[in-house]
Parts: sequence; structure tokens; C-alpha cells
Amino acid sequence: MKFRCESKEDILLPPKYTFPQAFNYLSAEHNSFYILENGNDFIQCAGSKSTCSIEVKKDSGHYVFYDPTGSEEEVTIDCSVGPIHRKSKHCFHFSKAIELFKCFYTESEFPEELKLEKINYKKKYDPKAD
Repeated sequence: MKFRCESKEDILLPPKYTFPQAFNYLSAEHNSFYILENGNDFIQCAGSKSTCSIEVKKDSGHYVFYDPTGSEEEVTIDCSVGPIHRKSKHCFHFSKAIELFKCFYTESEFPEELKLEKINYKKKYDPKAD
């Protein structure tokens, strides 16, 4: 596995203390994302300590975590790499990212109170394809 962030390409594992220590530096201005990769699969979060979005890619697809009791209100999450447009139900405190990264690292089940929503990226329109 490889753990990295915007400001550091290689963060040491195992994460007993690393995830909480590393995520303490999550900042929308200069260190706005963390990624834990396992081959082609990964979990990533982006944003700030107070508001971040968390995604996971597994062999079955690419998903964003959400709280089913959360709001459908549109929100913008500030990031140094550009804004992320999500719904309020997709926004979490960084402590939730730490918990989910630990689950991914230990190959444990994600908390059942959270759900996964498939991300469907729209293909860029190609007029030559018509």
C-alpha cells in the first residue's frame, strides 16, 4: 500500500498513529487531499478538516461515501486543486476520513451507517463521434 498527500508523496505505514497525525494537516489551502492506494484500488479524501469528501475505488467501481440521513443541499468543498461540488450528505469531518482510511488499510468493513453512491463521470462531448 502507498499513502500520500498533496504535500508529501510517501507517508510511512503502518498507520496506528499516522492517519490521525497526517490528517491533522488536512487544509483546503495547501494540503487538501490524502490517498491510500492498494494496487488499482484506493480511498481518498479532499477538502479541509471541517468539511471533506471521501471516495473509494474498488474493482467494482468508483464511489463517494454519504450519510443517508444527510441533506441534498448543494455544497462546494474548497480545495487547493479546485472546488468539489457535492451535496451536504457527502460532507464529513476529517475524523470520519481517519476511520474510513483505517478500515480500508485493515480490509475491514466500512461502517454500515454510511452508504456508497456510484460516481458516474460524464464523458466529454466529441462531435466527431456523431
